[in-house]
Amino acid sequence: MDTIEFISQSLRQVHIRLVATCEGLTQDQVLWRPAPHANNIGFILWHVARGEDNLVSTVLSDGVAMWASAGLHKKFGQPADAPAPGDRMGLRALPIPPLETLLDYLGAAHARTLEFVSSLTAERLDANPDPGTPGRTFGSSLRHLITHKNNHHGQIDYIRGLQEEVWDLPAGTGMDLR
Repeated sequence: MDTIEFISQSLRQVHIRLVATCEGLTQDQVLWRPAPHANNIGFILWHVARGEDNLVSTVLSDGVAMWASAGLHKKFGQPADAPAPGDRMGLRALPIPPLETLLDYLGAAHARTLEFVSSLTAERLDANPDPGTPGRTFGSSLRHLITHKNNHHGQIDYIRGLQEEVWDLPAGTGMDLR
């Protein structure tokens, strides 16, 4: 397996597992917080989707995030300049849309990422797309994205476990990516 295929499969697997963790959630579960200061599943999904959209558009692609360009902010009932994905305090006041809307955004960002990755070569992974950020390469940005999505998948999986004692990710989820 070559490097680009490994990256693509890693991105696919974490996406499949993230979506599978959300199957069957009610809107109450999407909005439930394990503590008043904790994030809910809806916020985490929005953060992952918007973060991936921002990364792919600003670092890896054309500089145009789907959030504003495709009007996704309207589906969320938010302004195009809503707080950045990492602004937890600013985002707490924003409404969380239905799970389907969150998963649609997540899927669109994921598809755009895979499209970009398929255009790469192994040699290009070491290229720096922005001289203003030394050390940031296509490869390091993709590694960060995989780790970021895995971390947040774990948070959602944990919250599901708090909500449902018998919750477990379906067996074999994301194992066969061919």
